[in-house]
Amino acid sequence: MKVGITLSHSAKEIEVLITAQEQSGTVNALYEHIVDFDRKSLETLTAYKDDIAKIVYVTDIFRIYTGNQKVYIQTLQGEYAVRYRLYELEEALDKKQFLRISNSEIVNVKKIRDIDLSIIGRICIRFLNDTQTYVSRRYIPKIKKSLGI
Repeated sequence: MKVGITLSHSAKEIEVLITAQEQSGTVNALYEHIVDFDRKSLETLTAYKDDIAKIVYVTDIFRIYTGNQKVYIQTLQGEYAVRYRLYELEEALDKKQFLRISNSEIVNVKKIRDIDLSIIGRICIRFLNDTQTYVSRRYIPKIKKSLGI
């Protein structure tokens, strides 16, 4: 792989161009990495419990899930409602840290204590705060690939 930098005083913004003979896994991974790098990820969320709003750092979130037509986040301090759709959070959060495990749940990979593969056809994720959740069957191959299982 050849890498270089060309500086131009007439450039209005940074331009990254990938030149290759053919589309490949490496080219796709490099493209995704550049796009993710440029995307500004969320650092904090405003979360609500009863009538109180609280600023929550994204790094403190264990999981994000839907229930009763609302989206909730779970932290060590408790569970809070947020005013986002799950797909909006999935797009805005760091893809290396947050992983979708079902149509209704996203987990923080850095908060996982262990992964139980003993149940045939299911994966149980246990978090550092001793809560647990299950991976949807549809997402099992994606999870195994992402976590290197």
